[in-house]
Amino acid sequence: MKSSKKVIPVVLASCLLFSVAACSTNGNNESVTNNGSKPTATAGAEQALDPMAAYKETVEYTAVRSISQDPKFPEGESYEKNSFQDYVEKTLNVKGKLSWTAPSDGDQYAKKLSLDIASNRIPDLFSLEGQSIVSMLNTLVEGDMIEDLTPYFEKYASQKVKDRYAENPYAFDTVYFGGKMMAIPYGMEKEQPMLVWVREDWRKKLNLPEPKTIDDIRAMSLAFTNDDPDGNGKKDTLGLVAQSNSMFSPSFDLHTLDSIYWSQNAFPATWMQNEDGTVKYGGIQPEAKEALAILRDMYKEGSLDKEYGLKDGGKTTEDASSGRAGIVFEAWYAPYYPLGNTIYNNPNADWKAYPLLSDEGKLNIGSNPSPGGYLVVKKGFEHPELLIQLINLSTEFGDKTIEELAPVYEKYQTAGTVSVASHAQYVDLGVIDPALIYKQQKKYNDILAGKADKSILGTTEVSGLEQIEAEMNNPLENILKNNPSKDDLNAAISNRIGYLAYNVAMRVVTDNESNSVVVPNVYGGQTATMIKSWTDLQTLQKQAYLKIILGAQPIDSFDDFVKQWKEQGGDTIVQEVQAEVDKRK
Repeated sequence: MKSSKKVIPVVLASCLLFSVAACSTNGNNESVTNNGSKPTATAGAEQALDPMAAYKETVEYTAVRSISQDPKFPEGESYEKNSFQDYVEKTLNVKGKLSWTAPSDGDQYAKKLSLDIASNRIPDLFSLEGQSIVSMLNTLVEGDMIEDLTPYFEKYASQKVKDRYAENPYAFDTVYFGGKMMAIPYGMEKEQPMLVWVREDWRKKLNLPEPKTIDDIRAMSLAFTNDDPDGNGKKDTLGLVAQSNSMFSPSFDLHTLDSIYWSQNAFPATWMQNEDGTVKYGGIQPEAKEALAILRDMYKEGSLDKEYGLKDGGKTTEDASSGRAGIVFEAWYAPYYPLGNTIYNNPNADWKAYPLLSDEGKLNIGSNPSPGGYLVVKKGFEHPELLIQLINLSTEFGDKTIEELAPVYEKYQTAGTVSVASHAQYVDLGVIDPALIYKQQKKYNDILAGKADKSILGTTEVSGLEQIEAEMNNPLENILKNNPSKDDLNAAISNRIGYLAYNVAMRVVTDNESNSVVVPNVYGGQTATMIKSWTDLQTLQKQAYLKIILGAQPIDSFDDFVKQWKEQGGDTIVQEVQAEVDKRK
């Protein structure tokens, strides 16, 4: 999320810019624990300085960032020039330069950053995003290309930032190398179910039942593909679209197939623990094979997009935004990005979220096995503490605590800005309460049910309820009948998007909370063998899965993959992970 990502309300500032366990390595690649070096919720005694004081002389810095392909900025605002970056520069007496941008969807940002890393021309402050964040972080550390942030986090992080990170005891487990904090992680929110998002207007037009099972989804997907749901007389629509770059999600990417795997009790990127304490890797378990058999059948029959093997998150986002796609899997925030784009492009379009339950009637949720990404500082940059100061400011932006920016918050909300542009400063990582969205939704539910009044809402929670109430009192369909102005239409669409996210999707989540089963990821660090072999093993897994789904290999080739995985370092890694988990006893 980058982000975080990879959107939206405050809760996604770190998720989309839109989780983990204990181990780091020393210089000999030996697995070592953090030895109590994690940051704590209380500031060090030496922190008498003002962490947000302006520099006496202007500090210049360079940055790069991922961007939305279709942001809805207020007039006069952009990624390059915006009110949030202006506030940063004025408050801290700094001057940023955005060296380049790349789309957050797909792997364009990661590819461009990888080239910079390979040629050693990295910016001063930047985020690691995408499928290869762990290997990129390892490369930067091994090449002595980034700063140790340990003393700067302790000295400069605000108490609010420290307290919120302290809510997740595993937040920093993947960033320590030899006892040094080499990066700041983000995307550490409470586990979220992947929901089935359906073009509701298409479903109703074709008179299809609401989906409850995988068979329902398969039938609906075929109907959306073959029965002209948009009524234009052309065979130009798609059913279920998903990206093959991440067929199982290591970090809750857009439009993966997690919903299918999880409904089959398969967790392909998760380190799980049996009741007897033994650790196992979900990607090689029989349940994963069973899920792959279903996906293989779906691809063969056409209920999984025929171009699945060629698509990344950027392509699936284009499919959804343009109105071609009828089904995607994504979390509650999908209306903010990218499904809201569908409605901006066609205000008569409608989406609705549904849960996909297991055969046991449970809403399974896999834990996020790694952070969504990392923020790092170039080695030799004179002011590494600036990164921490920017995190402090981003957090206050997200909490809407800065009175001077009240008109800016309103301007962005009115414009219907998607979250990746809602705080468009060059370096954006707002740290939130991991369970914030759950707590907020329960307040909305109580207020709408008449069990509480609006006085229970915090400052950042008011706008979400206002959107819900505006849509309930005057739905978008009614506004469309009256030939609205552009501004009125955009405001109405923004209200519909908020309504779909909160009063539809998050209500599905909270209504199923007692029925949800979270499968924890018990290890998120890196063992000695992982550092050498994990990237290759992940590539082996992804290639094996993809070949099975596309029909290039028989389903029983899964057994050959498991054998290879074990022989090429997997068995050793399982033993190392077991040893690390056992240390917690």
